[in-house]
Amino acid sequence: MGRDKGRLMSGRIAVLDPVGQPSGIFGRRLNSDSPMSAIHDPTNQPRDTAENLSSLKMAPRLDTLDGKTVYLVSIQFAGSREFLEELQLWFSKNRPKVKTVVREKKLGWATDEPELWQEIKENGDAVVFGVGG
Repeated sequence: MGRDKGRLMSGRIAVLDPVGQPSGIFGRRLNSDSPMSAIHDPTNQPRDTAENLSSLKMAPRLDTLDGKTVYLVSIQFAGSREFLEELQLWFSKNRPKVKTVVREKKLGWATDEPELWQEIKENGDAVVFGVGG
């Protein structure tokens, strides 16, 4: 299967395992010439050590979600938008002090969307990327 050049916007796909692996070897960014299916095939994913990936870290955990804005981002997987709308309803009933914003990626899960990332950086405090099914 060839790479769909029209759908690869950023030139790279970030692959990061936040939990890590017992070996201390972690995934890192795929090369821009990797096929789109490479993210599903571990033989195509470059490897690196934790020391070399020290600049790639998850955001620190928030002390509370009260008064915060949580973006719920659908990646267009079947059922993800519906799942996130249910999650938004749950927040409104159970955590009314949390503002939620549902957004959907325009081009699917493997694309870079700078405008969406900028909106989230400017207006959000947390993000949930949703997969449904």
